[in-house]
Amino acid sequence: MNSYHYFSRFAALAGFSASPSADFATLSALHQRWPALIPFENIEVLLGRPVSIDVEKIADKLLSKQRGGYCFEHNLLLQQILEEVGFRVTPHLARVLWGQDKPDATPQTHMLLTVALDGVRYLADVGFGGVSLTAPLRLEAGEQQGYRLERFSQEEWLLSMKSGGSWRLMYRFADGACEQADILVASHFVATYDESLFRHNLMMAKIINGQQTNLFNRHLTVYGEEKRQQEAASFTDFRALILSFFTADNVLSETEIRAIYEKVG
Repeated sequence: MNSYHYFSRFAALAGFSASPSADFATLSALHQRWPALIPFENIEVLLGRPVSIDVEKIADKLLSKQRGGYCFEHNLLLQQILEEVGFRVTPHLARVLWGQDKPDATPQTHMLLTVALDGVRYLADVGFGGVSLTAPLRLEAGEQQGYRLERFSQEEWLLSMKSGGSWRLMYRFADGACEQADILVASHFVATYDESLFRHNLMMAKIINGQQTNLFNRHLTVYGEEKRQQEAASFTDFRALILSFFTADNVLSETEIRAIYEKVG
């Protein structure tokens, strides 16, 4: 009998009551609840601390301490939970194209998953920062749920999201699986490369009250029926904004929040 070690820890936070099955309902429920429970955030990198890709250490940070993390942490833990339940999961590295007009090659600095289920492959990604996917996408060419997948080449897929009346590039990734060693190198690069955005800017994202909510340095943006923006004019304002992304109290000390505030000032 499967003990569902990691799934049970997530379920306790997310309010799952039913026993999991390797079916589409479970996959969808995990994907929907994840970005409303665990924030995307790069605080460790911003403060110059090491980031582990060991699953138990990730689970301790994201589940026990109720912090957040960046793509490698989110999707490695999701992969472990899905495999524990019985899903067939493949990890992939992606070239982030956010902010680009053309899908020109960039370093592979993002991680996502594909899940094989009943003869269909799904893209599962709970760690793409400012765009929190709330449902798995069928890995097939076409539009679905405000996103578009298309073949970039015989070996690669291209993902875009609808933004107003146009499409905004997100990332491209190869069909083939990546290895744990590849993930280690990519995570290390993102965390330590001197020009990495993650080292110099605070980036947080979460679905809060059903709305995509992003914090970039001291600037908060909420994407609801109307786009709302707010700037933290003081440390008190900033402290309230950053803590609003966490469900537990005391996840960050006053010293840590002050250090972050000064870093992004």
